[in-house]
Amino acid sequence: MNAQELKAYRIKLFSDVYSGIIPERVPVWDCLTTEYMVQYAGLDLMATQYNYTADLLIEIYEKAREICRGDMPAGGFAHNAAALMFQQSQVMQMGKTGFVQHPERTFMHEDEYDEFIKNPHEFILEKCYPRMYRGYAKGEVHRALNFAKYILATMDSNLAFTVAETTMAERYGLFRRPDGSVGMQLVPFDFIADFYRGFSKIPLDMRRRPEKLLAAMEAIMPYAIWMGRPRVKSHLGCNMIMTHMGAFLNNKDFEKFYWPTFHQVVHIAAEQGQATQIFLEGDWTRFLDYLQDLPQGTQLWMEYGDPQKFKDKLGKKMVLGGFYPMTLLGRAGKQECIDKAKELLDILAPGGNFIFILDKWALNINDIKPENYVAVLEYVVENGKYENAGELVTTARKEDSIHKFSHLYPEFKSKYVQSFDEFKLEYPPVDERVEPLMREAYEKYTALVI
Repeated sequence: MNAQELKAYRIKLFSDVYSGIIPERVPVWDCLTTEYMVQYAGLDLMATQYNYTADLLIEIYEKAREICRGDMPAGGFAHNAAALMFQQSQVMQMGKTGFVQHPERTFMHEDEYDEFIKNPHEFILEKCYPRMYRGYAKGEVHRALNFAKYILATMDSNLAFTVAETTMAERYGLFRRPDGSVGMQLVPFDFIADFYRGFSKIPLDMRRRPEKLLAAMEAIMPYAIWMGRPRVKSHLGCNMIMTHMGAFLNNKDFEKFYWPTFHQVVHIAAEQGQATQIFLEGDWTRFLDYLQDLPQGTQLWMEYGDPQKFKDKLGKKMVLGGFYPMTLLGRAGKQECIDKAKELLDILAPGGNFIFILDKWALNINDIKPENYVAVLEYVVENGKYENAGELVTTARKEDSIHKFSHLYPEFKSKYVQSFDEFKLEYPPVDERVEPLMREAYEKYTALVI
């Protein structure tokens, strides 16, 4: 097949899976980060991250084609070192090895919950951001200038990655989700724990001020709903969730603190016409009964757990992936790696609703042996074919699985987020012909900075 035929074929693979139809074969994801591919290309990771251009990324991706065998472009998200520099970020910081990491820090104090609850968005911008980003803590002028530099650096980087990824997708016939159809879905508990209270302080809050924590999660819900609105609705798109704290909680705390708002944001995304792709960090096997209540078609990517139990309980309702231990590819022989792929294919592929993806992405050049990685992906591509392609995974209706929660929450409001209709009262169009153009520009650039 030529590139366009391959692209159409791969689009159909994912379209079928995301539509509840058994595809011609199991779709396969490459699980190589941009950081891994930079190292594979023999480049200095630290220096390269400050100078991503479309041409350089295409060169890096082309080198990685030696080992890529998946149906989507490898790489995707990468940290923007220049943008972090202008922010003087304390949230994500580059270490001496060149890798950007999230250090354990607290940016909201225990006595500030009431301020947070009053209006989380305004509190975060006014109180937390200057603590999180020192470039914003030097007065209004410095804050404005540093934010402008951050935005420009982000736009340049995003454009470079978009051009490079699009080029590779067209050149090799790879599947890409439609532009604008992918968003990040905020989960209240993880949002507060990850960025504001920290992993070390949130357990204390659950014991010492549980009602404040619960109220804070409820207060963040309108913002989470607003942020999760899909710009482009497509069955090929998704809202992404990277869970963190869920698997580290005991069952009682999970049920009380984590699950209620998590459950609601996933269903609200489905209400808004968007499937959710959830990376379940850790082992969620003990929470299988909870996961059964998520909307049909939710995409679950597991790190650890019992794949047979996930298949038995969720295989007809959810799109499953993960479980394959990336570390095996770095330490085992080729046949052992292939045997593990066969084991997971035998468990998870029957009946459809399965995408082959590792349990995590390769980040360091030593994470995987290229020959093992190639052997495993080639095995899945060759042996993941279905004899009953085109059949429905289930006759259940997706709309019957969606619970309605959005009506329980007020519309998101913040003095820092103004609608165009509010804005034009201050700056009215000079002629009715330009009003739609002003609205388009206002909404585009407001979305960019918010």
